[in-house]
Amino acid sequence: MAVATRFTHFKLVGPAIIAIALLIAGLAAIPYFGVAQLDAKIRNREETLVKRNISIWVSDVEFALTAWTIWDESIARIDNSFDAEWADRNIGASLIGTSRTRFAAILDPEDRIIYSKIADEVAERPFFARGSKSVVTGARALVDKVRAEEKAPKKAGIPDPIAFSKIEVLGSDAVLLTASLFQPDFKTSTPRGSRAPVLVSAVPIAGSLQAFLGDRFLLDAAAVGPLGSVAPDRSRVEIAVGEDGRTEVLSWRSPTPARDLLLQSLPLVATVAVVLVIGGAAAVWSSRRTVASLLDAERQMRHAATHDFLTGLANRSLIDTEFARLSGSGRLSVVCLDLDGFKLVNDRHGHAAGDELLREVSRRLETGSREGDLVFRLGGDEFAILMPSVSEKEAVRSCRTLSSSLSAPYSLACGQVTIGASFGLADVAENNAESCASALRRADEALYAAKRKGRGNIFVVPQRSTIQAVRSFG
Repeated sequence: MAVATRFTHFKLVGPAIIAIALLIAGLAAIPYFGVAQLDAKIRNREETLVKRNISIWVSDVEFALTAWTIWDESIARIDNSFDAEWADRNIGASLIGTSRTRFAAILDPEDRIIYSKIADEVAERPFFARGSKSVVTGARALVDKVRAEEKAPKKAGIPDPIAFSKIEVLGSDAVLLTASLFQPDFKTSTPRGSRAPVLVSAVPIAGSLQAFLGDRFLLDAAAVGPLGSVAPDRSRVEIAVGEDGRTEVLSWRSPTPARDLLLQSLPLVATVAVVLVIGGAAAVWSSRRTVASLLDAERQMRHAATHDFLTGLANRSLIDTEFARLSGSGRLSVVCLDLDGFKLVNDRHGHAAGDELLREVSRRLETGSREGDLVFRLGGDEFAILMPSVSEKEAVRSCRTLSSSLSAPYSLACGQVTIGASFGLADVAENNAESCASALRRADEALYAAKRKGRGNIFVVPQRSTIQAVRSFG
């Protein structure tokens, strides 16, 4: 980092010093090309980071919906025999009551609306006031993508989620619209035909879209509008579709540290040698501040791309890299855990209490894990832990300790609450060629087996073995 800082600092200061020297010698304007090139590289890097951050945010929203869409009972109660009361209680009311989703509609295999629900607090907003049919019509392209992906061959075991999303803008309203396919998890119920129902959901974006994304990604003078209205010198990323079908882009003022430094240094050409020395010293000081500010902003954006913004834990974008590093140097246990009773806290006390509880759970997981263990938040109330250089017994013992810690009462702003946790473990032998996705899938299957037995259970899946149950208490 120190070498990179010095190199960037040199690239920023160099053109200014050369410009002053060449201007005094009568050769003005030579450094401008280098300055523009450096600023263009900085702009491209920032655009790439913003694209990645938006993609991760959308992926987190899509993954959270799997708690409702990858579920045998949803196939039985929606596709096999439609139960409107069940759908309202377990899909509409549950989804709107325990997440940031404010609209839910279910389409049958022929893509006809068989159920819809709009939260009362958004019913009068322009986007939702049009009615369920108009909202679903706006998601038609997403549903078509889901149907195309539905035809693709599926892997054995618990299926991967099939979901597609887009940000749609209507007047001052901005909404994340998602189409997700209902799928069975353990195949106790399967779709009657070749197509399954589809869930169309909408998450309103609080405030203006430019404020939401600008504040989230630390952007200067963020604005949202048609591509043709964006000035050429502004950074931009395509993010949404307007009501007229035009592409909406997020744009912001690009950082131009090299150009700013050069412009600040130009007045020094008219000074004498003493002032030139003073001006050079000022340029060095200014550039160091600029470089430090730029690197700090970049570090914050990189951290936002790889860490959960609510809990501060690493997110799923880091787990593949860490799995490859740890599994290549020794035995490794992969743990998936899910909170028991979290939805009840959300239903009873609201999202603020749920967020507070998730932060406290994350703190207990970090402080209660062994030194060297890595904790990740996968989404919703699901977490993963990588335990390197640990035997199966030690991994189970560590999970029991964490289970006991997570089961202790929590003192939240709304009062005292109590939850539990279920654990699934997958053992990975040293130098094993198994992928991270495969190990996580085995651990997730063990987690589902633990949850079927009740709260506070730990199930272990040794390498290439059948699931074995281990009770954590009693």
